[in-house]
Order: sequence, then C-alpha cells, then structure tokens
Amino acid sequence: MSWDTLVVQRLQQRDRLEQTGFATLFDSYNRLNDEFFQLQSHNAELQQQSETYKAQFEEATRVAESLKELGSPEAQKRQAGLEAELSALKVEQAELYRTQGQNAQRLLEVMEANKSHEVHIKKQAEEIQLITASRNTLATKLRDANELMKEKDGVIQILRDELSTHQLELVQREQQLNEAEAKLKKLEAEHTQLVERWLHLKAEEAAKINQANEILESALRTKQAEETRRQTSRDSQIESPRPSPRSAPPNVLLKRLSAHDGDINCIQISRDGSLVATGGNDKKLMLHDARTGTTKATLIGSLQAVVSASFSADSEMVLGTSNDNSVKIWGVATSRMRHTLTGHIGKVFSAKFTDSNKVISGSHDRTIKLWDLAKGYCVQTIFTLSSCNDLDLLDGEGSMIVSGHLDNNLRLWDTKSGNLVREVTGIHSAQITSVNISPSELGSAAHRFILPFASDGNCLLTTSRDNSLKLVDIRTYGTLSNFTLDNFRVGMNWSKSCFSPDGFYVAAGSIDGSVVIWNAETAAVERVLREHRSAVCGVTWGSKAAGAVYSAEKDRSFIMWGGALK
Repeated sequence: MSWDTLVVQRLQQRDRLEQTGFATLFDSYNRLNDEFFQLQSHNAELQQQSETYKAQFEEATRVAESLKELGSPEAQKRQAGLEAELSALKVEQAELYRTQGQNAQRLLEVMEANKSHEVHIKKQAEEIQLITASRNTLATKLRDANELMKEKDGVIQILRDELSTHQLELVQREQQLNEAEAKLKKLEAEHTQLVERWLHLKAEEAAKINQANEILESALRTKQAEETRRQTSRDSQIESPRPSPRSAPPNVLLKRLSAHDGDINCIQISRDGSLVATGGNDKKLMLHDARTGTTKATLIGSLQAVVSASFSADSEMVLGTSNDNSVKIWGVATSRMRHTLTGHIGKVFSAKFTDSNKVISGSHDRTIKLWDLAKGYCVQTIFTLSSCNDLDLLDGEGSMIVSGHLDNNLRLWDTKSGNLVREVTGIHSAQITSVNISPSELGSAAHRFILPFASDGNCLLTTSRDNSLKLVDIRTYGTLSNFTLDNFRVGMNWSKSCFSPDGFYVAAGSIDGSVVIWNAETAAVERVLREHRSAVCGVTWGSKAAGAVYSAEKDRSFIMWGGALK
C-alpha cells in the first residue's frame, strides 16, 4: 500500500470517529431544546390559569364580602362554600407556584446545559477547522509529492536511457580497447625485433668505432708529442702578459639634459650603445641619442609612472615597467607599442629581455613572471616569498636568473623548472634595490690575469638601502668586495648601479646628487662626480669605445659624463 493511500484512509477513519461523537451531541442538544420549549409553553399555560384563578378568587372575595354584609343563612352558606372554594384555589395556586418554580429551575438547568453544549460545540468547531486546515495542508503536500514523484519518474527514465547509452558506449570502448591491446601486442613484438636489430647494429658500430679509436689514439699520441715540443719552445720565449686598454672613469660633465615633465625614475643604455632610455612619473619612456643627447622618441601608453627600462639584445625593442602593474614594450624604429603584458597584481619594478623572444618581470606582488612574446601571455609564474625590486639574467636565454628582494636577500632561480636554486642571506641589512651581472665578454688572458673575479659573468653587483654595494661570486656565493663611502646614501628602492663595460669599475648614485665610481678589484673610490642637484636614481655606462657615463637625477634631468681609454 502506498503512503498517499494510507494517509487518505486514516483521514476518512478520523472523520467517521469525529462525526459519531458530534451526532450524539447534536441529538442531546435538540432533545433538550425541545423540552425547553415544551416547559416554556406549559409555564405560559400555568401563568394564564393562575391569572384566571386569581380573577375568580377576587370575584369570589367580592361576592363573599357582599354576602357577608347581607348576613342571610343562604348567604353565609354560600360564603362558606366560596371560602372553601377560595382555600382550594389558594392551595392550587400554591401548587402552581411550586410547579412554576420547579419549571423555572429546570429551565435554568436546561439553559446551563445548553450553554455548556454551545461551548463544547464551539470548541469542537474550532478543532474541526484545525483538522480541516491540516487536511488541506496534507492534501497539498500529497499533491506536491505526487507531482514530485512524476518528475522523479521522468528523471529516472532519462537516467535509464543514459545508462543504456553508456553501457552501449562501454561495450564499444571495450571493443576498441581489445583492438588497441591487440595492436599494442603487435607493436611490442615489432619493437622487440627492432631493438634486437638495433643492438646488433650497435655491436657492429662499436666494433668499427673501437677500430677507429685505435687509429685515432695512435694519431693523437703523435700530435701530442709534436705539440709538447712546440710548447716547450714557446715557453722559453714568452713574456709576462700585458693588460689591454681599459675604460677610464669619466671626470667631465659633457651635457645636462632636461627630459621629463615629472621626476625621473630610471635610465638605461641600449646594447649597441646608440640610445639612452629614461622613464619618469609623467608616464613616459623617452629615447635619447647616446652621442648628442637629443630626444629621438617619446613613448606613451603607461597609465602610471615608469620605474625601469630595458632594451632587447638587438636594440630593436625597449620595455618599461610601470606602477600600473604592467610591462609595456615598444618598437624602437616605429615608436609604437607592440605588447602590453598584464597579469601582475602589484607594481612591476624590473623586467629583462631574453635572447629567445621572452621577457622576465619581477613585481611587488612577490612573483616573477615569464612572458612569451610570440604568444603574448604569461607562460610561467614563480612565487618569490618577498617583493622583487630588481632581477638580471645569468645567461642570454634566461634559464637562470638572480633577483634582489625587499627582505634583504638574493635568490637564484631556475626558470625552466620554476625552482629556487639558492637563497643568499646576510649580504645586506636592508632591502636590495639593484642586481647586475658582470660583463661576460671579458675572456682574454690579460683581463683574467688582472681581474679574475669580474670576468665571464661570474660576479654579481648588488645595491642596497643599507648604503653599500657588494660584489658577490655566484659560484661560491661569497662576498668579494664591499663598496662604501662616507655620506653615500641610496635614495630610492629602485636605485640602479652598474659595471663599466670591461668590469674594472662600478658606479652608483647617491641621495646627495653625487655619482661615485669605485675600482672593482680594490674597492677604492676612483672618482666622485658632483654636478647633480637632487638624488640620483640610476647610472648606466656606455660602450667601451664611447666611454660615456649617463646618470639620471630625480629632478627631471640626466647628465652625460665624458670618459676616455687609457
């Protein structure tokens, strides 16, 4: 039996039980009401008879009084009869009064019973209303349940259809799997045969290689003996190595140039040494001729201040990082924007081009992102645990990078895997603002003889808000040199320093407007240039042939310093 049928049966049973109780009550009420009306009618008749008897009694009294006055025997006899009749009437009147009182009492009792029945009937009516409302509610729920059951039946039918479809598809998949397994077994057999053939061929090739190696070893022994003889002759004649000409620190202000409508934040020279880029709070990146200082182009598109700049290896593109959380890339020849790299959620403080058409950017949001310019979007995100103030590439492909952070530490990253290679702590006591890899084109014997630690890109120059620069050996992670000077103060969180093109010198700007140049080998101060009127935000060194140094100050201008070769 279903639950809805059971509910209906129980409701019908309850209706029968309640109807039987009320039927008895209604019958009692009707009976009492009939008795009440009968008693009321009888009482009215008794009152009427009492009034009649009263009138007769008064008439008899009057007659008796008149007869009494007459005093005749007949009158006296008649008076006695009337008095007897009067007494009988009084007795009957008393009996009527008693009956009337009894009827009144019974009437009151009937009225009380009637009132009690009315209260009970009202209570039963209220209960009937509640039961009716409950019955209506249950009927509504029953109707909803029936509709839901119909919907469920429809869903069940759909699921059954889908199950049938999936079972059919499963059978097809099993057939395909059996076919694929058979094909796999066939391929494995073919693979086994190919491996056996390959091993056989390798054995034959190994035999041939062994034979060729024997011939080659014989020839190499003969050649080595000849080279040893020649080397012995050369060593007897060799002189001590002489260093090649090297860069000299500049000492002359060549030009002071106004560049921006607001504070300048960065300065950078192109790889070929032909252009100098400056970025500022006026949301512009400006390109200047490195030889004359004239403005070649004004690149717009940033929504907020530009804080760093960098050129591609072929100097055909230049990028600017901005406080609008993006990296903008322009074509140098056309001065048009090529890419807008968005994805950081904090200010972007640094970015560099790789040799494989990619860009690596570091942000205040504690991430480093790798962007593929061919695809136009981010292909990898590295979480750095601390805000990144600057980064540089250890190789042209950018497979290894180094970053300087707000927590005073250096971190080396493998961008292929996204893993942290090494975290170098304790170098500085304040946040690192700049990191620079030493020039990698120093490969001559003379340079390695003079400055072995600053050649082949194995050294790293760091700048910090603790007002010092450090030269760090990337191979051992040890500090090679510490560059400081009284009154030298790093003025901004994005202040940049640089190597000279040959790695013999390092240069950095101070908050008092001075540009300090140290000897990279001895850490001695070679030159202090004092021509700026405000804090220096960055220094960049031109090509070795040109020998010029460019430094930008916060107050809208930059200076070209003269240098020469010794």
